[in-house]
Amino acid sequence: MKSYNEKPYKICRDAIAMFSEQGYEHVSMADISRGLEIPEAELYSYFGKKEDIVLLLYQQINTNWQLSVEAIPHKKLARRFEEGLRIKLKLVEPYVNFLSQIIGFLIQATQIGVNSPRTSHIRRIGAESIQGIIDQSRDGQKLQKKLPQLASIMYFLHWAVLFTRIQRDDQDKLEEVLSIISSSFNQPRKILWVNRLFPIVGKISLITENALDIKATSRNSLDREILKVIFNIRKLSDPKDPCANKPCESCFELHEASINFFTSQNKAIHFILPAFPAKSPNSSKTLGKLPDLGEEIALKSLESLCQEIESIYKAGAQVTICSDGRIFSELVGVSDQDITAYVSEISRMIREFGLDHLHIVNLEDLSSGKSFGEMREKILSEHAEPLEDLKLNIKNKAEMTHLFNGIHRFISEDRMALGEPKSKTQVKKESKEIAIKVIQHSNAWTRFLANVYPEAIRLSIHPYPSNNRKIGIQLTKAEDNWLTPWHGVITLNQNGYQLMKRKKAEEMGAALIRKDNRAYYYSMLQE
Repeated sequence: MKSYNEKPYKICRDAIAMFSEQGYEHVSMADISRGLEIPEAELYSYFGKKEDIVLLLYQQINTNWQLSVEAIPHKKLARRFEEGLRIKLKLVEPYVNFLSQIIGFLIQATQIGVNSPRTSHIRRIGAESIQGIIDQSRDGQKLQKKLPQLASIMYFLHWAVLFTRIQRDDQDKLEEVLSIISSSFNQPRKILWVNRLFPIVGKISLITENALDIKATSRNSLDREILKVIFNIRKLSDPKDPCANKPCESCFELHEASINFFTSQNKAIHFILPAFPAKSPNSSKTLGKLPDLGEEIALKSLESLCQEIESIYKAGAQVTICSDGRIFSELVGVSDQDITAYVSEISRMIREFGLDHLHIVNLEDLSSGKSFGEMREKILSEHAEPLEDLKLNIKNKAEMTHLFNGIHRFISEDRMALGEPKSKTQVKKESKEIAIKVIQHSNAWTRFLANVYPEAIRLSIHPYPSNNRKIGIQLTKAEDNWLTPWHGVITLNQNGYQLMKRKKAEEMGAALIRKDNRAYYYSMLQE
């Protein structure tokens, strides 16, 4: 599998600038080749036609919008929707001149039109974003029960706002529109009448009931069978969630469209997994700085997942492991040199064990810069959310609180193990701020990866609720739902193996087993 290539995104930005300056209809692929000094053969290797360049722009805007909407603090629907609209306007703003030129193409049934088959996957992202605004608001689901077409109406109004901005450079008018829409959600009866204020949106009204039905998926039996395979190793934040044993209809509906994107084209299903950062520096947890049996089992579990999918779907599946160590290394006390050695060893293990469905990439494979620090700062400056917004989310969203508590515990344990002359209370207090920044950096990496691999299905090593778009997966058996191979050691016993902290394995009297002159795991068995 090829690593990320920034070139198409740069071509897209530069070509959009050419369209804006010279007019979309007057710029050909040959013009782009000459203007950007790119051989036509190379240009066509990225884009089959100029419409594909526009579609990449749509995709970037909507992918960034979806991720930004998820980070809006938990509020009433009116406020949450208004904030979502303002985020979308900010994302669209750099391209308003270009979009105003192609407004006719947007409305009509062209390849870059809002109701074109070519934009169906982009509409899906937008539809999911709208549904996310509803689901994560305090009153959204209650309102949707009274008004089943709420999501379609909101998508309709979202277009009203965008077309208002694209057609007119009038901030006062835009603020008036936003105010009317926001207030209408405080009085639900008004919602059905708001669309009369925006006659231009009537030309695209067909998309609100058909293409944007959030639950209108293929319901393909193959897609569901593939999801069942994934759900077999799903890691949920609530162990009592009934979906752990029997996934409900919503579990399938949430991910079916993503699976169908690949199966409908007979393409290998692509998963991305931000994980395998580096070993924890806490020597009471791990055996050293390099991968051991924990990582070996985890990698083989991923390979088995892909092989099982391949047994029922010939095109198969592949996993890109996006090592996230560099994105927060300075926060957790791990050096870039240690991360380089760790990821290199993971790559070697993938080759040695013939794990053909796996591939690992690091920060330097996906970004450019003179140093790791420069690459890191570039991603954070472009994708990190404000810390105050994140703190509000941690306070108000149960899943964010759960995530914070898990990471805070890891950070506190590791810092206390360093033996700093500080009280336990002081370490825990300092660790809270570090844990928040770790989540901020991790979220920035997620947003970055969503642009690198926009259609990929997002896996996680952390537990998540069953209604989350991230699918938490169990890579190893462990005594703790949060424990990972880079925070623990494998200990063999008569029942198989279990991942635990090194200190516990030694307290149990387990024997250290070495492989290739390196500490590799513990055993309670006679070997």
